[in-house]
Amino acid sequence: MADKKPQGSVIPDAKEKVQVTPNWEKILYTPERQEKLLKGEISQRDYHAISGPEMLQMALIGFRMYEQGKYSEAKTIFQGLIALDPKEAYYYTALGAVYLAEEDLENARLMFTSSIALNPKEVAPYVNRGEVNLREGKILEAAEDFQKAVELDPKHEDPLTQRARVFAAAALEMIENAQKGEGGGAKAPAKAAPPKAAPAAAKPAPAKAAPKKK
Repeated sequence: MADKKPQGSVIPDAKEKVQVTPNWEKILYTPERQEKLLKGEISQRDYHAISGPEMLQMALIGFRMYEQGKYSEAKTIFQGLIALDPKEAYYYTALGAVYLAEEDLENARLMFTSSIALNPKEVAPYVNRGEVNLREGKILEAAEDFQKAVELDPKHEDPLTQRARVFAAAALEMIENAQKGEGGGAKAPAKAAPPKAAPAAAKPAPAKAAPKKK
């Protein structure tokens, strides 16, 4: 499958090279820093001194693995990124997109909800979670997620907003039909959208929101 970058995504290639400090193990893994890690004062990324550019490069590789249908590899990468930096919402959205492509709706929902908790102003996880709700037949919840995504982008600057508007309209129509007794209830389609649509919803965070080198 050809490697293509979704419209509106921003994952710059990380061309910076991390300089290895002499005796870096003695500097990094001191008892004081180990204690901070155990107390949650620093992340695994900070503890192992992984730079922001390195994290971005890993995310880019994971995204390409996803686009190529190599879900196992993509999942491993994004799970690792979450372990390194559990406060970066994008990694949860990306991992959720992988689960969604694999039809693992339970874990997909968990990842999108975690992403929203970390960054409730990002459109992508709402759109993706809305798709999960549609596939599970939870039409009201789906409509709420899509509506929230639309509200977050009133100027329609994010390509995902149009996607959310289309799904929101479909969800509302299902609800109206159910209320009128047409069609025997509001049933979601077997698939709300092809899994390959999820990469756009797992849109990488802008470079300025990337993990900073400390």
